[in-house]
Amino acid sequence: LIIGEELIAAGAPIAAMWFADRQMGPALITFGREDQQAEFLPNILTGETTWCIGMSEPNSGSDLASLTTSARRDGDDFLINGQKIWTSGAQHADWMFALVRTDPNASKHEGISFVLLDMHQDGVTVKPIQLISGSSPFCETFLDNALAKREDLVGELNRGWTIGKRLLQFERSGIGGLSGAANRKKVQKTNPMVETA
Repeated sequence: LIIGEELIAAGAPIAAMWFADRQMGPALITFGREDQQAEFLPNILTGETTWCIGMSEPNSGSDLASLTTSARRDGDDFLINGQKIWTSGAQHADWMFALVRTDPNASKHEGISFVLLDMHQDGVTVKPIQLISGSSPFCETFLDNALAKREDLVGELNRGWTIGKRLLQFERSGIGGLSGAANRKKVQKTNPMVETA
């Protein structure tokens, strides 16, 4: 937390670590198995792996539970097909944490699983979305029989909605909150009429 505060105060480019440090790491600590924690947490801590979020989809809008990206069993593994959008930093990511539909017959908030997906495979295509500013912080990610190993399922099969909600709570209560507070303080210094509460 202290390091995060100092990075924000110095204006350091910290967004690349947010998905791993403030979301995926805590989610793995809370829901992951010991072998998953041993495999992924050290490289999250050292910054050796980068992550992106595979949640939003083109036809879902704010209704995340209506996602249609499917993961069907292939032996012990999953073949994933569909599209994710607004996947920030996907063009640089090593891994994606994704919500996928593993039971199409279940109710909307059921039948969703939380999987870890290796971005360096043939079944993953990333296309940056160019903004009017010329920058491309967001991407479309296409999954065409992308492979997620059985051991990369986090938590229970068809119980990923709970993990996804908790992951978003980590996002909103983590270093991003510090950044917002720091920005409010800076704004108030230049304009005392702006509230900082």
